[in-house]
Amino acid sequence: MVETHWDIDEVKHLKKKQLIQSNLLMLLLFVLFAYFAENGNLFLFFGVHFVLLWIIVAITLYTLKTGKPIGTKTNRRVQEFDKNRMGEKRWKRKKITEIVVISVINSVLFTVLIIVVDFDNLTLDFPISAFPFIGAWVGLNLGEIIRMNKL
Repeated sequence: MVETHWDIDEVKHLKKKQLIQSNLLMLLLFVLFAYFAENGNLFLFFGVHFVLLWIIVAITLYTLKTGKPIGTKTNRRVQEFDKNRMGEKRWKRKKITEIVVISVINSVLFTVLIIVVDFDNLTLDFPISAFPFIGAWVGLNLGEIIRMNKL
C-alpha cells in the first residue's frame, strides 16, 4: 500500500467545507419536508426520498467498483483521504456496509409505503414530525465534528 502524506489542516478545512455542503443539502430536504407536510402530495414526497436513496446506492456502488469517488471536488478529496487513511480492505467493507444498509432500508420503506400506507388518510403534523429529522441532522453534525477533532 502506498502511503500518501496529507496535510491534516487542509483535510480538516475540506471536512468543514463538506459539512457545510451537507448542511445546505439537509436544509433543502428540510424545506421540502416542511412544504410537503403542510400542503403537498405525500406520495410524491416519499417517492422522491425513495429515488434519492437508490441514487446514493448507485453512486456508492460505482465508487466501490471503480475506486473513483463521485461528487464535488471537496467530497472527492475527503473520500480519497478516508480511503487512504482506512486502507483498501477496511474502506471496501465500509462501502459494502453502506450499500447493504441503505438497500435494506429502501426496500423496507418501499414495501411499507406501497403495501401498508394509505396516502389519502396520511397526515404529518409538521412541528412534531420534524423532530426525528432534526435529531438526525444534529447527530450528523456532532459526529462529523468529533471525527474532525480526532484527526
